[in-house]
Amino acid sequence: MNPPSLSPVNKKLLLSGLAIVVALLSVTAGLDGLAARTPISRLDTDASAYYDGAVKKALATYAVARMLNAAISTVQGTELAVSPAGMGLSLSVGEVLDPINDLIERFSWVMLLSTVSLGIQSVLMEIGAWIGFRVLVSVSMVLLLAGLWIPRAGGAGLNSLAVRLLIVSVVVRFCIPVVGVTGQAIYNAFLADRYTESTENLEVIRGKVRRPIVQPEGEAVQNDGLLDQLRRKYEGTRETLNIQARLDALQDTVEAGIDHITSLMIVFLLQTIVLPLIVLWGLARLAGALFRTPARLAAGRAGAG
Repeated sequence: MNPPSLSPVNKKLLLSGLAIVVALLSVTAGLDGLAARTPISRLDTDASAYYDGAVKKALATYAVARMLNAAISTVQGTELAVSPAGMGLSLSVGEVLDPINDLIERFSWVMLLSTVSLGIQSVLMEIGAWIGFRVLVSVSMVLLLAGLWIPRAGGAGLNSLAVRLLIVSVVVRFCIPVVGVTGQAIYNAFLADRYTESTENLEVIRGKVRRPIVQPEGEAVQNDGLLDQLRRKYEGTRETLNIQARLDALQDTVEAGIDHITSLMIVFLLQTIVLPLIVLWGLARLAGALFRTPARLAAGRAGAG
């Protein structure tokens, strides 16, 4: 036995009641409460954890970069003060350290930009939850009611607009959490090892940079014998011969540091700028496709009529 079909008036009443309930739930944050009782809440939780962790990693990496920069500046100042006669070593050390020092300055700006981007995304997630469910859903329900009961105002057009606003509300509500969860998945799959390796190596490089190229000389001893004088001259000559080897080792350290800093720049630019833009672009395309669906259905009904 087929169930009795609803009359057009009863359908309008049923849809109107549903629209009123949804509107009230959205205004009173009831939709958020209902979403918190569904698996959707995991999306928000994971996204919040991602943004908190990403901000902490960005700040920690920024601190490592600034400490390396401070170590380099200290070594440069020390070498400029030493300036062994006839060797021109102060200029050589400066030339070796300048490339990584300049790159660290640029890296600091990248880390600042990444931190700001993560902070903005975290705030937008909260704003999206408010606008998506409390504002756009309420407006879409009002438009749906107007389309149902005021056909002269363009009922089909209002209903289509209500559906589109409902789609937008869902996209606005969940776009930033989706960005966060996607970013976490891509980071774990492709970027985590690169980040860990580079940050650990920067700490090692900072320790190597802090080692002086020229060892400090001890206090002169008065009334040394001939053997002591010869021994000091021999040690000084050996130290001079070792200086070039130390500069070469410092050059290798700097080149390794440049590689690791570049790697970290890639990680954070991908994680905080490039990937969010790609995901948002994909969601915008999806929303656009969903937007066009109600219009096509309405056009199909008009053609059939």
